[in-house]
Amino acid sequence: MFRLLPPLLLLVVLGSACATLRGRADELARNGQFVEAAAIYDELVTKNPFEKELVSERDGLRGKALGQLLGNARRYRLEGIDEKAEDDLLRFLDRRAQWNSKLNGGLESSLLEEMEGTHKHLRLTISSPAKLGLALTAEETLVRKRPLLSHKEMVVIQREMESAVLQSGKEVCQRLRDVSSDDAPHWRELVSRYCRHWREFAPEPPPAPELTAAPSWTGQVGGLDSARMELLRTRLTRAFESSPWFSPAASHHPELSLAGRFTTLRDSRSVELTAPYTEKVPYTDHEERTETVEVPYDVEEEYTDKNGEKKTRKVTKVHTYTRSFTVAVTRYRDVARTFEFHALRLSVEHELTLSSSGVLDARRGPMSAVLQDHLSESAYEHDVTFGPGDVSPRRANFTPPESWLEARVEQMSARFAQTLQEHWRESYCTTPARTLDEAARCARAGATLPTPAYQVLSEVLGDDAARVPSLFVTR
Repeated sequence: MFRLLPPLLLLVVLGSACATLRGRADELARNGQFVEAAAIYDELVTKNPFEKELVSERDGLRGKALGQLLGNARRYRLEGIDEKAEDDLLRFLDRRAQWNSKLNGGLESSLLEEMEGTHKHLRLTISSPAKLGLALTAEETLVRKRPLLSHKEMVVIQREMESAVLQSGKEVCQRLRDVSSDDAPHWRELVSRYCRHWREFAPEPPPAPELTAAPSWTGQVGGLDSARMELLRTRLTRAFESSPWFSPAASHHPELSLAGRFTTLRDSRSVELTAPYTEKVPYTDHEERTETVEVPYDVEEEYTDKNGEKKTRKVTKVHTYTRSFTVAVTRYRDVARTFEFHALRLSVEHELTLSSSGVLDARRGPMSAVLQDHLSESAYEHDVTFGPGDVSPRRANFTPPESWLEARVEQMSARFAQTLQEHWRESYCTTPARTLDEAARCARAGATLPTPAYQVLSEVLGDDAARVPSLFVTR
């Protein structure tokens, strides 16, 4: 049962905690870690919002933290390390927005200078590639800089960069539409996707002969009911529709097979368990002790009375001596014991084998994706209570087979998607590309282009050729 602390004691405890936190914050501030120190003062002010001294200290630390971050950004900029400068500028703007801080004249001036430095750097890394027709390259940098450009102070720069990139993409789209593309369905689809990426139109060609519609499924996985089979087929179909092989306009439905088995084995057996514990057992020991004994005795003693006559009298004195003796005492020793009790040992084992295969490229053997996994769990179950051995009733709690199966289906889906991508690359990226259509067909894999395909596409797209596969990645 919990008891409330007395108000005075509670104040002492809280005060001690605050003092400890404040000391740590002050130490961080002395070490120049103003951001971290200000964060601790935020916590202190939250607990004591009406303590003006804490609020004042916090605001002072916030100002120092902002000055430090902006100063770091300016230093990196002067050293020509623009990326680090913009990292610290982002931290500065994040903190300023979080704290809703007003800047003094010096910081406002430094911020304007740093924004101008950022503007020049982004013109170099975004606007310049965009003007050269490398819209995808420029966009990659723009996406990386979006957290910085999203701050209200950067809105003008953001609009300029976005406009430059978009305009570049539109102009390149117009140029690509004029490239001869007779009997080149893959290249024409690349152009269509490129233009659509920049909100322009380019006609989408009929699906290339290599492309297919969603597959039809045959076969059964033993041990899965109809609902679980439908879940498996749905997940794999979704993975197929995100693969290089799929086109919604294709008419051919490849036939893919499913096979495998899901089994669950359960076991229950009575077992005898042993719980060790320690018992204090009494025993008799003998202890040597000593005592002081006082024995009185009488003696004759002379004395002189008031008349000067000598007389004798009896006086009692005490003779003191020490004697030793032995006594029996009860002591306790720890003795290891065991408590034996009966319980049920329950166990469950799930085992799953999945495979999917089918012919997607008639020139090659069938594509095949396989997943094998198992889960073994065991636990004891009983109603026994024995405090000294820390024994209490237990119940078995196993992973539900439904959640385990669903996770394996997702794992199979990911493996299936990877297998489809690799199968496409092996079919259409291993032979050196000689034409735009062959290079664009390889790019459908959505992975890094081999050198021959990159070289062919770069003749038209320049360095943007390396980023063309991203146009085929389904997000």
